[in-house]
Amino acid sequence: MRYIALGLVILCGTICAPQFFVHAQIARAAIATSDPDFSIVVFPDTQYYQGQNAYVFKDQANWVVSHQAALNIKAVIGMGDIIDGGGYPIDANGTVSGTCVNAPSSTWQTQWQQARAAVNILNAHGIYYQPTIGNHDYDCEADRPQPRSATNYFHYFGNLALSPTTYILDSQGKRTPNFYKIMKMGSTNYMILSLEFFPQSWVVKTANNLISNFSGPVIVATHAYLANDGSGPTFNSTFPAGSAYPLCSGFPSSVYACLNDSLNSYRPVGGGTDGIGLWYQLIGAHQNVFMALSGHVRQPTPGNYPKVPNYNGVGHVDCNVQSWTTLCSNPYRPIQILSDFQGQGNNGYFGYGYLRILTVSPSKKTVSVFTFSPSIASSPGKFPSGIPSYKTDAYDQYTVKFPNTFGGPDTQIVQITSPHDGSHVPTTFAISAVTKGPDKASDMQVWIDGVKKVDYLNLGSLPLGTTVALPGPGVHRVAVQAYDAAKSTWVKSVIYVSNP
Repeated sequence: MRYIALGLVILCGTICAPQFFVHAQIARAAIATSDPDFSIVVFPDTQYYQGQNAYVFKDQANWVVSHQAALNIKAVIGMGDIIDGGGYPIDANGTVSGTCVNAPSSTWQTQWQQARAAVNILNAHGIYYQPTIGNHDYDCEADRPQPRSATNYFHYFGNLALSPTTYILDSQGKRTPNFYKIMKMGSTNYMILSLEFFPQSWVVKTANNLISNFSGPVIVATHAYLANDGSGPTFNSTFPAGSAYPLCSGFPSSVYACLNDSLNSYRPVGGGTDGIGLWYQLIGAHQNVFMALSGHVRQPTPGNYPKVPNYNGVGHVDCNVQSWTTLCSNPYRPIQILSDFQGQGNNGYFGYGYLRILTVSPSKKTVSVFTFSPSIASSPGKFPSGIPSYKTDAYDQYTVKFPNTFGGPDTQIVQITSPHDGSHVPTTFAISAVTKGPDKASDMQVWIDGVKKVDYLNLGSLPLGTTVALPGPGVHRVAVQAYDAAKSTWVKSVIYVSNP
């Protein structure tokens, strides 16, 4: 195991954003097509698999062990909220050494012990488990501002038999719950990078440096990043069920319907970066980010089977239906998946034991997502009659293509590079946009609230210094579209801006 000290990492002075060139072919990251198919199993928030339900966590671990060979399972990634109780701060011996404003659950120590016992099953069979931290895994997790002390987390999960490659250290040389594992899958080295709950700005900068200096594909795991149709642009436009958009805070409700479980609800010590910030500052800024995985959000409509909707707590960025969003109108747009089943069962506080199987096929350039509950399959009598062990609906079983930077479909896009989605802008503001992809854009237009403001012929990017004027105060829809001459169609990108 290695540690990275902050002082030893060369950080970007500003965000390590890629440079964009009109009509240039997008850089390709390498996953050898000759590599065999392999699977990564995701354990969504396991916090309620404790007490009398601790068997569910063990069922998940045992199922992975029994299917390791058949599915070529390489790793298990926990999405955070390993347990529910947090706990009082403890010392190196596990003795309570501090207090909380709000007392944790009386079972907090047992919860940690039961979770560790389940993960030990994986490690005993040579299966690596990546313990991404969630808000419920911090000491005094119910206090606000949200503490970042993680003494219990490190006591129980900082010394696993199979450990991360490197932890990131803080300015005092102490381990933080930010770390990565480099694993060879086939002939390709992958980095699985886990980031803390709403990462602090220095953590984001360090992560930028790590990703920039790693040549292979990166899987970013963080507890809170995507929301299920909860934080997307409003303005009389909603995403279909099962869609996902980054969590956000601080925007007017007329611009974004920011969820109450985003950054402003927790006010974490040291500040933090919510989903939309992570998109612009990290996940959307690197050509070698392969996947971004998150949990935390159990909306919408938690409840019990069969009334709880299949899209509860899940979603993914689908560029077939979200092509105009900033998530898709970006040359670097990784596979992005939300997985959190805790809103299903026990009136929305259980999870029914569902896990996610992500099967990567380098030859087909696809990732197939499956959703399965080992506990329902092995003990159906403990669960509602008729509940499926395999969820085969379109929200829980689907296949996505590789990102275009990994040889996936290279479609024509328009990217608004400035301003960012959700920005506050003056009445007259500068706008920048470029086209990217295999075809030639022969015309570019800027529209505001459905009214054409700018029209350029035979250009693939807006000229430097292009400005547009808003019709007045309020929230406005800004669209830039380009004519794809090869396909005889318009391709657009949309952002929402506000003028005080």
